[in-house]
Amino acid sequence: MDIDVKKKDVVASVLKGYLGGLPILGPIVAEMIDDLIPNQRIDRIASLLKALEEKIDPDVKAKVEARMLEEKSIDLMEDGFLQAARALSEERIEHIASLLKNSLTNEDLEQSAYKRLLFLLGEINDVEVIILKSYSMYGDEHQEFWENHKEVLAVPAVYLGASQEEIDKHAIYETYKANLANLGLLRIRFKKPKRGELPEFDEKTGMVKASGHEITSLGRLLLRSIDQGEEIQS
Repeated sequence: MDIDVKKKDVVASVLKGYLGGLPILGPIVAEMIDDLIPNQRIDRIASLLKALEEKIDPDVKAKVEARMLEEKSIDLMEDGFLQAARALSEERIEHIASLLKNSLTNEDLEQSAYKRLLFLLGEINDVEVIILKSYSMYGDEHQEFWENHKEVLAVPAVYLGASQEEIDKHAIYETYKANLANLGLLRIRFKKPKRGELPEFDEKTGMVKASGHEITSLGRLLLRSIDQGEEIQS
Protein backbone atom coordinates (compact mmCIF):
# COMPACT_ATOMS: atom_id res chain seq x y z
CA MET A 1 0.00 0.00 0.00
CA ASP A 2 1.19 3.53 -0.79
CA ILE A 3 2.48 5.08 2.45
CA ASP A 4 0.83 8.43 1.70
CA VAL A 5 -2.55 6.77 1.21
CA LYS A 6 -2.12 4.75 4.40
CA LYS A 7 -1.37 7.86 6.45
CA LYS A 8 -4.43 9.62 5.09
CA ASP A 9 -6.68 6.67 5.97
CA VAL A 10 -5.32 6.49 9.54
CA VAL A 11 -5.84 10.19 10.20
CA ALA A 12 -9.33 10.14 8.70
CA SER A 13 -10.32 7.05 10.71
CA VAL A 14 -9.13 8.48 14.03
CA LEU A 15 -10.89 11.80 13.48
CA LYS A 16 -14.11 10.17 12.32
CA GLY A 17 -14.13 7.96 15.42
CA TYR A 18 -13.95 11.03 17.63
CA LEU A 19 -16.56 12.92 15.61
CA GLY A 20 -19.00 10.05 16.03
CA GLY A 21 -19.68 11.34 19.56
CA LEU A 22 -20.76 14.76 18.30
CA PRO A 23 -24.38 14.38 17.16
CA ILE A 24 -24.76 17.89 15.70
CA LEU A 25 -21.37 18.74 14.17
CA GLY A 26 -20.07 15.21 13.78
CA PRO A 27 -21.75 14.17 10.50
CA ILE A 28 -20.97 17.49 8.78
CA VAL A 29 -17.32 17.67 9.83
CA ALA A 30 -16.77 13.98 9.08
CA GLU A 31 -17.85 14.63 5.51
CA MET A 32 -15.42 17.57 5.31
CA ILE A 33 -12.54 15.38 6.51
CA ASP A 34 -12.73 13.15 3.46
CA ASP A 35 -12.10 16.13 1.20
CA LEU A 36 -10.05 18.46 3.39
CA ILE A 37 -7.69 16.43 5.58
CA PRO A 38 -6.52 13.66 3.22
CA ASN A 39 -6.39 15.80 0.10
CA GLN A 40 -4.92 19.01 1.50
CA ARG A 41 -3.53 18.96 5.02
CA ILE A 42 -1.46 15.79 4.81
CA ASP A 43 -0.37 16.67 1.29
CA ARG A 44 1.02 19.93 2.67
CA ILE A 45 3.03 18.08 5.30
CA ALA A 46 4.28 15.72 2.59
CA SER A 47 5.31 18.78 0.55
CA LEU A 48 7.17 20.13 3.57
CA LEU A 49 9.08 16.90 4.06
CA LYS A 50 9.96 16.76 0.38
CA ALA A 51 11.20 20.36 0.43
CA LEU A 52 13.19 19.72 3.62
CA GLU A 53 14.81 16.61 2.12
CA GLU A 54 15.89 18.57 -0.97
CA LYS A 55 17.46 21.32 1.15
CA ILE A 56 19.68 19.03 3.25
CA ASP A 57 23.18 18.44 1.94
CA PRO A 58 23.95 14.69 1.84
CA ASP A 59 27.37 15.46 3.29
CA VAL A 60 25.77 16.39 6.64
CA LYS A 61 23.37 13.44 6.73
CA ALA A 62 24.89 11.90 9.88
CA LYS A 63 24.83 15.25 11.67
CA VAL A 64 21.19 15.82 10.75
CA GLU A 65 20.11 12.31 11.77
CA ALA A 66 21.73 12.72 15.18
CA ARG A 67 20.17 16.09 15.80
CA MET A 68 16.72 14.93 14.69
CA LEU A 69 16.71 12.40 17.54
CA GLU A 70 16.96 15.20 20.11
CA GLU A 71 13.74 15.93 21.98
CA LYS A 72 13.81 19.63 21.13
CA SER A 73 14.23 18.85 17.44
CA ILE A 74 11.24 16.52 17.51
CA ASP A 75 9.19 19.22 19.22
CA LEU A 76 10.25 21.76 16.59
CA MET A 77 9.41 19.38 13.74
CA GLU A 78 5.93 18.88 15.19
CA ASP A 79 5.41 22.65 15.26
CA GLY A 80 6.60 22.78 11.67
CA PHE A 81 4.07 20.12 10.66
CA LEU A 82 1.26 22.09 12.28
CA GLN A 83 2.22 25.26 10.44
CA ALA A 84 2.63 23.40 7.16
CA ALA A 85 -0.85 21.90 7.52
CA ARG A 86 -2.23 25.45 7.56
CA ALA A 87 0.05 26.84 4.85
CA LEU A 88 -1.73 28.55 1.97
CA SER A 89 1.20 28.86 -0.43
CA GLU A 90 4.23 26.99 -1.67
CA GLU A 91 6.37 29.92 -0.52
CA ARG A 92 5.23 29.33 3.06
CA ILE A 93 6.08 25.63 2.81
CA GLU A 94 9.54 26.58 1.52
CA HIS A 95 10.08 29.04 4.37
CA ILE A 96 9.13 26.46 7.00
CA ALA A 97 11.37 23.85 5.35
CA SER A 98 14.30 26.29 5.27
CA LEU A 99 13.89 27.09 8.95
CA LEU A 100 13.77 23.41 9.89
CA LYS A 101 16.79 22.69 7.67
CA ASN A 102 18.80 25.45 9.36
CA SER A 103 17.75 24.21 12.80
CA LEU A 104 19.22 20.82 11.93
CA THR A 105 22.42 22.01 10.27
CA ASN A 106 23.33 25.27 12.01
CA GLU A 107 24.81 24.97 15.51
CA ASP A 108 25.05 28.71 16.21
CA LEU A 109 21.51 28.80 17.62
CA GLU A 110 19.77 26.52 20.10
CA GLN A 111 16.63 24.67 19.06
CA SER A 112 14.67 26.83 21.49
CA ALA A 113 15.72 29.87 19.43
CA TYR A 114 14.46 28.23 16.25
CA LYS A 115 11.21 27.39 18.02
CA ARG A 116 10.80 31.09 18.75
CA LEU A 117 11.64 32.00 15.14
CA LEU A 118 9.13 29.46 13.86
CA PHE A 119 6.52 31.01 16.15
CA LEU A 120 7.32 34.46 14.72
CA LEU A 121 7.06 33.09 11.18
CA GLY A 122 3.62 31.76 12.05
CA GLU A 123 2.57 35.21 13.25
CA ILE A 124 3.21 36.91 9.90
CA ASN A 125 1.70 36.28 6.48
CA ASP A 126 3.39 35.99 3.10
CA VAL A 127 2.84 39.68 2.36
CA GLU A 128 4.53 40.64 5.62
CA VAL A 129 7.53 38.44 4.75
CA ILE A 130 7.91 40.43 1.51
CA ILE A 131 7.57 43.75 3.35
CA LEU A 132 10.12 42.68 5.97
CA LYS A 133 12.58 41.59 3.30
CA SER A 134 12.18 44.91 1.47
CA TYR A 135 13.49 46.67 4.59
CA SER A 136 16.65 44.53 4.56
CA MET A 137 17.81 45.78 1.14
CA TYR A 138 19.43 48.90 -0.20
CA GLY A 139 20.26 50.50 -3.53
CA ASP A 140 19.93 48.52 -6.75
CA GLU A 141 19.04 45.32 -4.89
CA HIS A 142 16.11 47.05 -3.21
CA GLN A 143 14.96 48.60 -6.48
CA GLU A 144 14.98 45.23 -8.25
CA PHE A 145 13.11 43.58 -5.37
CA TRP A 146 10.57 46.41 -5.36
CA GLU A 147 9.97 46.00 -9.10
CA ASN A 148 9.43 42.26 -8.67
CA HIS A 149 6.94 42.78 -5.82
CA LYS A 150 5.41 46.15 -6.60
CA GLU A 151 1.91 44.69 -6.48
CA VAL A 152 2.53 44.28 -2.73
CA LEU A 153 4.88 47.16 -1.98
CA ALA A 154 3.38 49.91 -4.16
CA VAL A 155 0.69 51.09 -1.77
CA PRO A 156 -1.23 54.26 -2.70
CA ALA A 157 -0.71 57.19 -0.35
CA VAL A 158 -3.70 58.68 1.45
CA TYR A 159 -4.51 62.20 0.28
CA LEU A 160 -7.48 64.53 0.12
CA GLY A 161 -9.79 63.11 -2.52
CA ALA A 162 -8.31 59.58 -2.46
CA SER A 163 -10.74 56.81 -3.39
CA GLN A 164 -12.12 54.49 -0.74
CA GLU A 165 -10.20 51.62 -2.35
CA GLU A 166 -6.91 53.52 -1.96
CA ILE A 167 -7.75 54.39 1.64
CA ASP A 168 -8.60 50.77 2.41
CA LYS A 169 -5.40 49.42 0.81
CA HIS A 170 -3.31 51.93 2.74
CA ALA A 171 -5.05 51.04 6.01
CA ILE A 172 -4.42 47.32 5.55
CA TYR A 173 -0.79 47.91 4.56
CA GLU A 174 -0.26 49.92 7.75
CA THR A 175 -1.52 46.96 9.80
CA TYR A 176 1.14 44.78 8.17
CA LYS A 177 3.90 47.15 9.27
CA ALA A 178 2.33 47.54 12.72
CA ASN A 179 2.29 43.76 13.18
CA LEU A 180 5.95 43.49 12.17
CA ALA A 181 6.80 46.27 14.62
CA ASN A 182 4.77 44.70 17.44
CA LEU A 183 6.69 41.44 16.95
CA GLY A 184 10.02 43.27 17.13
CA LEU A 185 10.90 42.61 13.50
CA LEU A 186 10.67 46.28 12.51
CA ARG A 187 11.12 49.38 14.63
CA ILE A 188 10.04 52.97 14.20
CA ARG A 189 12.78 55.23 12.89
CA PHE A 190 12.91 58.81 14.08
CA LYS A 191 14.44 61.59 12.03
CA LYS A 192 17.53 62.96 13.73
CA PRO A 193 17.31 66.76 13.92
CA LYS A 194 20.12 68.84 12.54
CA ARG A 195 22.51 70.44 14.95
CA GLY A 196 20.84 73.30 16.80
CA GLU A 197 17.32 72.25 15.72
CA LEU A 198 14.57 70.80 17.89
CA PRO A 199 12.88 67.50 17.01
CA GLU A 200 9.66 67.77 15.03
CA PHE A 201 6.59 66.86 17.09
CA ASP A 202 3.25 65.45 15.95
CA GLU A 203 0.47 67.91 16.74
CA LYS A 204 -2.07 65.18 17.52
CA THR A 205 0.02 62.93 19.76
CA GLY A 206 2.59 65.40 21.08
CA MET A 207 5.30 62.81 20.34
CA VAL A 208 8.35 63.11 18.13
CA LYS A 209 7.39 62.48 14.51
CA ALA A 210 8.45 59.16 13.04
CA SER A 211 10.14 59.12 9.65
CA GLY A 212 9.42 55.48 8.85
CA HIS A 213 10.51 52.01 9.88
CA GLU A 214 13.72 50.00 9.80
CA ILE A 215 14.45 46.32 10.19
CA THR A 216 15.73 45.04 13.54
CA SER A 217 18.39 42.44 14.29
CA LEU A 218 15.59 39.99 15.09
CA GLY A 219 13.99 40.74 11.74
CA ARG A 220 17.24 39.99 9.93
CA LEU A 221 17.67 36.80 11.95
CA LEU A 222 14.22 35.60 10.98
CA LEU A 223 14.97 36.27 7.31
CA ARG A 224 18.23 34.33 7.57
CA SER A 225 16.47 31.43 9.25
CA ILE A 226 14.16 31.05 6.22
CA ASP A 227 16.98 31.64 3.72
CA GLN A 228 15.72 35.09 2.75
CA GLY A 229 18.69 36.99 4.18
CA GLU A 230 22.44 36.55 4.45
CA GLU A 231 23.43 32.93 4.04
CA ILE A 232 23.70 30.87 7.22
CA GLN A 233 26.96 28.98 7.50
CA SER A 234 26.50 25.32 8.43
